[in-house]
Amino acid sequence: MPRNSILSFSVSVLSTCLLWLLAAPLCAMQITLNAADVTAPGFAARGVQVQWAQNGSADLNIAELQWAEKTWHKTHVHCAEFVLSSARVMCRRGRLDAAPDLAFDFSYSFSVQRLELQVSAAGNERWQATADFRAQPWRADIQLRNAQGKRLAAWLPPAWSPFAGGVLNGALGLQGDGSTVSRVNADLQLADLAFADAAGLHAAEKLAGTLHLEATRAGMQWDWRGTLVWQGGELFWQPLYLRGGYTLQASGTWDGGRLQLGQAEAELAEIGRIELAALWDLKNGALLEGTARGNNLGLQRLFADFARPFLNETLLAVSELSGRGDVDWQYRNGATQVLTVALHDAELTDGKKRFMLRGMNAAIPWRADAPSQADVSFSEGKLWGAPIGSTTWQMALHGQDVSAAEIILPVFDGKLTVQDFHLRNAEGAWQWDFYAALSPVSMQKLSAALRWPEMHGALSGMIPKVSYRDKMLKVDGALLFRVFDGTVVANRIELFDPFGRMPRLSGNLDMRELDLDLLTRTFSFGNIQGRIDLSVNGLELVNWQPVHFDARLASSPGEYRKRISQKAVENISALGGAGGAAALQRSYMRIFESFGYSRIGLSCVLRNDVCTMDGVEGSASSPYTIVKGGGIPAINVLGYNHRVGWQELLTRLKRVMQDNMQAVVK
Repeated sequence: MPRNSILSFSVSVLSTCLLWLLAAPLCAMQITLNAADVTAPGFAARGVQVQWAQNGSADLNIAELQWAEKTWHKTHVHCAEFVLSSARVMCRRGRLDAAPDLAFDFSYSFSVQRLELQVSAAGNERWQATADFRAQPWRADIQLRNAQGKRLAAWLPPAWSPFAGGVLNGALGLQGDGSTVSRVNADLQLADLAFADAAGLHAAEKLAGTLHLEATRAGMQWDWRGTLVWQGGELFWQPLYLRGGYTLQASGTWDGGRLQLGQAEAELAEIGRIELAALWDLKNGALLEGTARGNNLGLQRLFADFARPFLNETLLAVSELSGRGDVDWQYRNGATQVLTVALHDAELTDGKKRFMLRGMNAAIPWRADAPSQADVSFSEGKLWGAPIGSTTWQMALHGQDVSAAEIILPVFDGKLTVQDFHLRNAEGAWQWDFYAALSPVSMQKLSAALRWPEMHGALSGMIPKVSYRDKMLKVDGALLFRVFDGTVVANRIELFDPFGRMPRLSGNLDMRELDLDLLTRTFSFGNIQGRIDLSVNGLELVNWQPVHFDARLASSPGEYRKRISQKAVENISALGGAGGAAALQRSYMRIFESFGYSRIGLSCVLRNDVCTMDGVEGSASSPYTIVKGGGIPAINVLGYNHRVGWQELLTRLKRVMQDNMQAVVK
């Protein structure tokens, strides 16, 4: 075959490659021709046949076409007008059976070595390429208009699905020497791009923006720089969910296996400017090194977008952070090595209203392999509704180990002192423990802040060692508090999954010598004078609702004034259920405002949402005495219902507090 014929045949076959990829007009510079086979790195066409018809059309049949790890068999190209001469090869109104929605025109001039290719489709889509191979370096230019992003599927790894939509507009420029591309320029506008991987860990919708890229090759390495403006759309990159509004200016290198981000600046909407550097192992999909630095950053979106997704199993999972801050992050050897955080007048708020800190200022210079000290302060806060005053403390940091000798939290007119706080990560699980003490706090201030009925007296106590392991919070020893001029001791306290959706609490309570005058005044129950003991054993709460306990209330031993008002008698009788009775006649109730008593007693055993009740005296088959009379005038209050549904008992108590039920007295 004459030399020109061979060259014409080569270019004809090569046109199939160009049309198939719509972005690779330089394949001719990369291939070698062996008889009826065309091969190149990443590309092969085998079993090529060309057939001409008398009307000037031609058909090209390719037994096997391979590109980007994809293979097509028995590919067919039809040219409505086909010209092959010593001067040029031309295909007009061409069709490729593998892409039937595309039409193309192709021509190549042998004398000037100029290539022209135009591909069009519905929706005013057009890919237009021109290349001059005679000049050194040779140059190729590609113009894109409404180009469909889904046609880039051949460039993606097999694990990725094709682009689901989107269009590209702009220009690509390439230069090279021989079969090697040595320079690339790109100016593209992207709109409505979407993609997803097979695992569902990476996806995007309606991506819009612009891309400018310049890349130069030296040997096996590409040196590049570019600007990416992400204007809109949504991106999910497990576990991050991000929205548009970012600009990235960067430069770096790529050698086919590693991508280096050398000097980069990212302008993040509502956050600020961050300096970046990174090194990726693309073959293994691993980040080898990375740094990120930024000053005076907006913390609200920075925390919500880049921090909170990694805190799903922590106390901060539903929290918000606002204010300004500085960040310095350094990553290598598969882990974070340095994380320095500075907060400026920040505010941390829990979505479940468990805590709030305002006016936070902090310097936290964390190092993975060296000790450091963090300084934290805030102007005010709340802890489970209780206000916290201004305070400052220091914490010692060493890798995944945090400790503080003493943390003081001003609470109302007292203070909560936490001692020997220690937080550490052991075998991938966080553990912590501490001791604490509460100095006297006004119950009036506490009840007002928590919107409880007004209480009197003071609350104080000692908190023994509290520890947290494997989602279990335990109190080693007994909690001791003073309230209502008596003592409250809680022991065997265990709280499973305190930060989860269904926390479970168990323990025992023992209250001694509570002043009934202070207690009943607090809850508008009517006045009772005396002292009371209350024990609650085997207490179990699920999601803070009681499901099991043995509770008993009884008069404290000893000599003291014992009087009960008419209103208190009525309310206690109401708790005993319909038919509750007193030993005095109604006329006596109208005459006297208060009565004497010798003992008060009431018990409840909660099982399966049913409370089995008893009193000072009685049996399972007869009424039980709740208040046993004593003195002049004396009165007895009886209960008739031994088994009461827990919700019914709560309803009765609510009615009592609202003064909506009167006792039946005889």
